[in-house]
Amino acid sequence: MRYADPLLCPDCRSDLPAGVPVCPTCALLVRHPLAVDLFGTLQRADGLLTRLRSESDAFHRPPAHVGTTAMPSQVGGPLVPPSGPLPEKRAASAGMPPAPPAPPLSPPSPSGVSFASVPKILLGLGAFCLLVAAAIFLAVSWSTLGVGGRTAVLAGITLAAGAAALLLHRVGLRIAGESLIVVALGMLALDVVGAGAAGWFGDAGDSAVASVSGLVVALAGTVLGLLRVSGQPRLVAPQVIAGIGLVVGYAGAVDATRHPLVSGHVVVALGVLGVLLGRRVGAPPLSWSLACAAGLAWAGTAGAAFLESADSPDLHQLWVDGSGWSLLASAAALLVPGAVVRHRDLLLAGASGAAMLVTVALTLPCVDADARTVGLVALATTAAWVLALGVLPHPVRVIALAPAGAGSLVLGGLVLATVVVALDRWSRLGDVFVQPIGVRLTSPDAATEPLLLVPSVLTVLALVALVDRDRTRRCLPVWARVAGLVAGAGASVTLASYDLPLAVPVAVLAVVALGTVALALLTDGAEATGWAAAAVVLTGAVSLGALPSDGLVLATLAPLAVAMVTLAAVGRQPGTRALAGAGAPAALGLAGAAAAMVIGDDTAWVSIPVLLAVGVLALALPRLEVELSAVTVAVLALPVSLASVTDVGGYAALWLTVAGFLVCATALLHESRRGCALAGAALLLLASWVRLADLQVTTPEPYTLPLAGALLAFGLWRLQRTAAVGTIEALLPGLLLGTVPSLLWVLGAPVSLRALVLGAACLALTIAGAAARWSAPLLVGASVGAVVVLRELGPYAGEFPKWVWIGLAGALLTVVGITWERRLLDVRKAVGILGRLR
Repeated sequence: MRYADPLLCPDCRSDLPAGVPVCPTCALLVRHPLAVDLFGTLQRADGLLTRLRSESDAFHRPPAHVGTTAMPSQVGGPLVPPSGPLPEKRAASAGMPPAPPAPPLSPPSPSGVSFASVPKILLGLGAFCLLVAAAIFLAVSWSTLGVGGRTAVLAGITLAAGAAALLLHRVGLRIAGESLIVVALGMLALDVVGAGAAGWFGDAGDSAVASVSGLVVALAGTVLGLLRVSGQPRLVAPQVIAGIGLVVGYAGAVDATRHPLVSGHVVVALGVLGVLLGRRVGAPPLSWSLACAAGLAWAGTAGAAFLESADSPDLHQLWVDGSGWSLLASAAALLVPGAVVRHRDLLLAGASGAAMLVTVALTLPCVDADARTVGLVALATTAAWVLALGVLPHPVRVIALAPAGAGSLVLGGLVLATVVVALDRWSRLGDVFVQPIGVRLTSPDAATEPLLLVPSVLTVLALVALVDRDRTRRCLPVWARVAGLVAGAGASVTLASYDLPLAVPVAVLAVVALGTVALALLTDGAEATGWAAAAVVLTGAVSLGALPSDGLVLATLAPLAVAMVTLAAVGRQPGTRALAGAGAPAALGLAGAAAAMVIGDDTAWVSIPVLLAVGVLALALPRLEVELSAVTVAVLALPVSLASVTDVGGYAALWLTVAGFLVCATALLHESRRGCALAGAALLLLASWVRLADLQVTTPEPYTLPLAGALLAFGLWRLQRTAAVGTIEALLPGLLLGTVPSLLWVLGAPVSLRALVLGAACLALTIAGAAARWSAPLLVGASVGAVVVLRELGPYAGEFPKWVWIGLAGALLTVVGITWERRLLDVRKAVGILGRLR
């Protein structure tokens, strides 16, 4: 046996799980600095015991040589403990082994199952098997046993398990005692169930039997958990089972009695008493178990009382039938945890929850009244608690937090209902751009009081501002500006709830949006970015709100578009410029579409003004967010016009031409956008192709020659700018595009004007390439011209006499034979000429 054993508690000698700071049995702080000192002292005791055992063995060992007189100092002298631990050298000279090294306080966990875990697993499985066997035995033999036999079997098994558990615990077998006490409590629950089945509780139902069973087990678990046997530490399992039994008892009582609220409060009171008892005698597992059970019972009781009160929220139901009193009792119960543990913050949190429940109990009767009364009561109570949150001293300010938060949720629901009704009224106005500027909002009527919307939103905003920890004077102007923004938006929704012209709420919202743009221009830092985001959102809201009328869109969105463009151009912060740059094209495009509709009243010409507006903006502000937003707006506007025009091809060609012109202008004006020239050229080429297809042009030259000319011009420009570029790379794509499509048509119709023109062009290319020593025009002109000549010869090849072909072959062979000797020289000269070609 070792005194210093890291696997055992130094006080109760029970098993210690690895790494725990507190002994689960006796709650001893095993990681405290004093515990470390104690462990060192116990290690020293183990070392002293080892030395003492060594000295004792040496004293009782027979002498090595007979007749040798041993001096008292050699024998070891009197067994008097030294005044301090011997050093290693001195201990070795005295014949004592050095003290063993101190084991760590938390030994490393083994790779397999630890030795101490084996009995826990075995006894846990054994207890479970005993419970299952008992249940099966009772189920099988219950009908054959009489009342006396049943009573004897149940009582005998229960008493035997309980007595065996206490006996084993008394002799130090703690794990066995914990396992058998679980068996005993389980058998006790079966005893009560069996008594109920035998009719001992009269006509009580299953719920009542379950309730009695749970309460009996809770009481027995509490008693057994508080019991100490022969100075041994208390058993933990019955303390935990006590809370489980209390929960079962509460569930059964709620279903069995006609007064579930009273039953819940009684169970909560019992749980609180058990917690107090556990704290008084020092049984933390019992306190936590019963506290959890009481918390579940409190939550079920408070929820049931609220649902019952909300179902019929009249004074009779609340204060005569008792649901209101139940809410008050639940509120008072929230103060108990803080008072029991004497924790100030917990007490204040409970007081906050209690204040919320009291407020609910006092204001529930107004639920049956009209919407105006409900809104007024909710606004008044929430505003009162928000005011209390602002004026109460800081230590008790948290009491007002829960009722203010709950009231804010109610106000938020009322505000949402008002907004939904306003949107419903707006959606009944019809399609886009079909109503006059003076169109009015009509039914349905608001379900709530619209006039309470702005105060409600401001009350919620005040709560958010008071919860903010930064409540310095520096933040007051910011919150004041936010309140103005919220009030303005709320006023717009309030006006939309009455039978007024649509222009009134939209104009109010537009003024608020202009104000946010001004704030984004005048402020700095993150605040400016926030105002810019708010401006973008409000501008979108104005756009949607004014959509039924083109005149209203133009009147409200035109100044907003100008303001957004200004913010995108001269905003102080990069974030404000980016946000405004992303939103400005949409506002400007929609305003341009509305202007086109007001002037021409024809959606066929909407997309062109929109394209010009956003294109000019992208030219003026060549930034990525502006350009992407402009492209998106322009592309989305095109289908609107295509759906109403008669000449779709011509209109699409015109749109593509304007778009290509704008893209090319961007590439010419801004050096960072030179790459857009290719996109602009592609748009212009596509415009020409669309127009040619619309005119039913099927010949290839109108499609290919413009692009070929552009490619040749670009290639010539590269030849002049860069000497390292060859004609193959610069001119070959344009030359092939200009000649090959026409060649394909010549192969189908060899005798034609196209063949004559293509042959002449190939001859010109060959001569020009040879004169300028450019390989690309020489190769293309020669190869394409040769194909044209051969195709022209084809129709007449069959009309020549056969001797002509034989003669031509002979002449060719003769010429080849004559020139055989000079072929190498000719080839070398040709290679030299081609090598000097550019």
